[in-house]
Amino acid sequence: MFNVEKLIQVCGYILKKYDGRLNYTKLIKLLYLADKEALKESLITISDDEYVCMTNGPVLISLYDLIRNRYSNNDDINAQSLWNARFIKDGYDLVYISPQYPEGKMSEYDKDVIDRIDAQYHDKSHGELINAVHRREICPEWTDPGHGTTSPLHLEKILKSIGCSDKEILWFLEEKEIYEEEDRHFDKIAELIVSK
Repeated sequence: MFNVEKLIQVCGYILKKYDGRLNYTKLIKLLYLADKEALKESLITISDDEYVCMTNGPVLISLYDLIRNRYSNNDDINAQSLWNARFIKDGYDLVYISPQYPEGKMSEYDKDVIDRIDAQYHDKSHGELINAVHRREICPEWTDPGHGTTSPLHLEKILKSIGCSDKEILWFLEEKEIYEEEDRHFDKIAELIVSK
């Protein structure tokens, strides 16, 4: 289940590697590749975001909307405010407001995957990363929807691209739904406790 606080921590962790400023297209591509690597190794993602295909490659849609100050979700009306309290967009760069980010929602595994992906692409420009995710051997799941448009990039397609069988994909999607339902119940319980 998507958690903006964790996404803020993940982005802060990545931006620390670039002295607090990074082209946001590169950030999105790095995190997509980290999510895909985590899926390949453990059948979980780091961001819990959803994905779309755009002309420049796969995109984490909630992250993209947060960066552009266009995030809207009736279940999480404070997400954009939380994001804006931590980051500003300066042209095509995302800049953190303070280098102090908690990391409690990130696991050591999350950090390890991000570190490995960043080590592979740290010296690449955002344009080189766009070229990388356009390559069939890296992202066969991506298709160009045409300039200025998007198309959904379903988890099933990403799982298929990393070699999961139909049976594994079905199991994964069922487990994901169970975990998300549990998270919704825990959120409701927490709201009840807070409101008392």
